[in-house]
Amino acid sequence: MAKQLRITYGEALAELGESDRRIVVVDADMAEGTRTIDFKKRFPRRFFDVGIAEQNLVGVGAGLSLTGLISFVNTFAWLLTLRAGDPVRTLVAYANTNVKLAAGYGGFSGPMDGASHESITDIAVMRAMPGLVVLSMGDHWEVKMALQAVTRYVGPVYLRLSRAAVDNFHSTGTNFEIGRGIILREGPDILFITTGPITGRVIEASGKLARKGIDVEIIEIHTIKPLDKALILREAKRIGRVITVEEHSVIGGLGSAVCELLSETSPLPVRRMGINDTFGETGPYEELLDLYGLSVDDLVKAATDMLEKED
Repeated sequence: MAKQLRITYGEALAELGESDRRIVVVDADMAEGTRTIDFKKRFPRRFFDVGIAEQNLVGVGAGLSLTGLISFVNTFAWLLTLRAGDPVRTLVAYANTNVKLAAGYGGFSGPMDGASHESITDIAVMRAMPGLVVLSMGDHWEVKMALQAVTRYVGPVYLRLSRAAVDNFHSTGTNFEIGRGIILREGPDILFITTGPITGRVIEASGKLARKGIDVEIIEIHTIKPLDKALILREAKRIGRVITVEEHSVIGGLGSAVCELLSETSPLPVRRMGINDTFGETGPYEELLDLYGLSVDDLVKAATDMLEKED
């Protein structure tokens, strides 16, 4: 049975706390939701709950980091990027503090709370912050590897997490490095560039396309910023057709980052798949993905349409 990514995050954070006593965790009255409750139970003296005060949350995390600690600041993605946007800009990005912004419930993954709690613009906001590393986690293996990597990395990081229940799509022997994409499947016909849990649907779509005789390549980009420009340029030039897929607005996210890169160096056809300049709504998570054009069949159709236009 698929497991929620937030569960893995909580477990992995607590394990890191055992091996690195510099780690402190700050939360805003959401320890059950963010799963920092695991860290709180094991290390209560290194856990700080500021209550429902997201701007103060970021300030406390930044202050702790100035004492040589590694601050993991936790709340929902929309609260970190919008309500706490000013202190994130000033106290984290501008001040270049060693703060890890752990943003839960990314995309549609808090679906029953509706548009106000869904986070479909967070990547756009965070990638515009100078000096901020932006990561988007797709499966359980990646959450664990990313936590280890951001703990070693000295500087501010935005870590997009999901509440979605997913299965692993990475092999345990895969190398994880901030700023480096991962080729999940090789193929000559179309290049899918994707990020986050939606990658599982892209993989499923690639199987359906293979049965139609269409062999696609999949690059998973866990680091939106800094983008793996060399990998994307090399594979995009080789294949010549690109489809980006993300659980985020098509404005300002992964698709925008890819188009910016290609338009400056190697213009070629790109189809961006994501949420098309609209708010979400309340409903079951998987059904929302389908509703907003991110079903497996939608991905298959996008690929076949791109090839048919060239005939």
